[in-house]
Amino acid sequence: MEALTIKEIANAVEGSIIWGDENAEIEEVLTNSKNVTAGSLFVPIVGERVDGHDFIKNAFTGGAAACLSQRKIEEAEGKACILVEDTLKALQALGAYYRNKFSLPVIGITGSVGKTTTKEMIAAALSTARCVLKTEGNMNSQVGLPLMMFKLLKEHEMGVIEMGMSEEGEMARLCNVARPEAAVMTNIGISHIAQLKTRENIRKEKMNIINAFQNGGCLVLNGDDDLLSEAAQCIKNGNITIDLSEVTKEKLKNSRIITYGTGEDCDFRASDIRTVAEETAFTLTYPKDSLSLSTFNRGNSDTEKDTLTEEIQLKVPGIHNVYNALAALALAWNYQIPVSTAKEGLREYRPIAMRGQILAVRGIKIIDDSYNASPDSMKSGIRVLKELDNVSRHIAVLADVKELGEISKQSHYEVGQFIAGENLSCVVTIGEEAYYIAKAVKDSGVPTETHSFTDNKEAAAFLQAYLKSGDGVLIKGSRGMKTDEIVKELI
Repeated sequence: MEALTIKEIANAVEGSIIWGDENAEIEEVLTNSKNVTAGSLFVPIVGERVDGHDFIKNAFTGGAAACLSQRKIEEAEGKACILVEDTLKALQALGAYYRNKFSLPVIGITGSVGKTTTKEMIAAALSTARCVLKTEGNMNSQVGLPLMMFKLLKEHEMGVIEMGMSEEGEMARLCNVARPEAAVMTNIGISHIAQLKTRENIRKEKMNIINAFQNGGCLVLNGDDDLLSEAAQCIKNGNITIDLSEVTKEKLKNSRIITYGTGEDCDFRASDIRTVAEETAFTLTYPKDSLSLSTFNRGNSDTEKDTLTEEIQLKVPGIHNVYNALAALALAWNYQIPVSTAKEGLREYRPIAMRGQILAVRGIKIIDDSYNASPDSMKSGIRVLKELDNVSRHIAVLADVKELGEISKQSHYEVGQFIAGENLSCVVTIGEEAYYIAKAVKDSGVPTETHSFTDNKEAAAFLQAYLKSGDGVLIKGSRGMKTDEIVKELI
């Protein structure tokens, strides 16, 4: 990060320097006392089980030059302390202050499924012509996103920032920090439905991603998602009847809307989708220029005259990756990067760890999609499993999906019903909720084997004895289920 003085930080967070040199400079901001470096600012976050204030002394011992604090603490020689009302709010205020020092465009990515892969593909497409900062790891939360802002440097020309939320009000706070001028919504699923109760409420909360738009902006929506398609149609007709915040409604009036998908009405449309040797190709049809956007022409465009086509190739399988690529191509086009250029970045894209990597081990193909899961992403994973070439048995290893509340058992059961129609050889489940996936498969009467376990160790032991050369295996579950442990046992 670019250096900030203690005085500058105190002003940004509306805090008071209770001791230390106000002219001392900070070159990094951290919330983990184990990772502090010389010249860094330690921000102690108060969590449900751990209070970061308990580690301020450790942070100073490790080299931190200063800290924020919600309470007065004993002075440390050669260090500085800024007293604030709430360290989390102060971190977010500092992240917003630092982000505002840069005039570069930021693209925000949200959705119930596919945020990370979409972010990676957008960054790959934009990086063909721009210096891009993209979210690292899981830094997409109330704590992680402001920390991500501190990674902005003068050489960056664009930012591609993942923005996750689980409760009402979170997206607005993230927008105040990242201040995106363009946004992508991948879908509206049932992740976090335990907190937000309905998909419509999830849509309303996620649509707040545009609330920081200034003088217009660009909103890219998955036109094949029912609730996002409905939103796009309302905006297109100039009659917003769906439930959105008043701020969002106002921002939509001056925003460019781009839809993507496989439907005829989508501005960026994929057709003739082919998967061969675990790679995917499709034909892209897209607007010739901004004036030919269907959402702007209100349906009056001459399709043949106002659209272009391009052949796109991806070195990854799965229809979900086609959607991710469409979003990336739409953003590149919006920033005047030719599709012919952007597609070369997508051609080089490879999945990151635990996000759909295909590993070959002793003749067995393992799809490591263990980072996280939702019912919809499990179904997408099953489709990819079925697309694997030269596989004799298709085996799904699925663990609990968290945060589904009252609909959890039914949602897992519906995943099992979907699997029953996919002709898998075997389904292995881990956890009390995932058991209902296996139950649905059994209830359907199909010949798919089912095996249910209570923990990863039991499941891994079974798989080590069961798997053989020629098998294809999908491993997936919510982050809390740590199904990457199973992958590590198998490779």
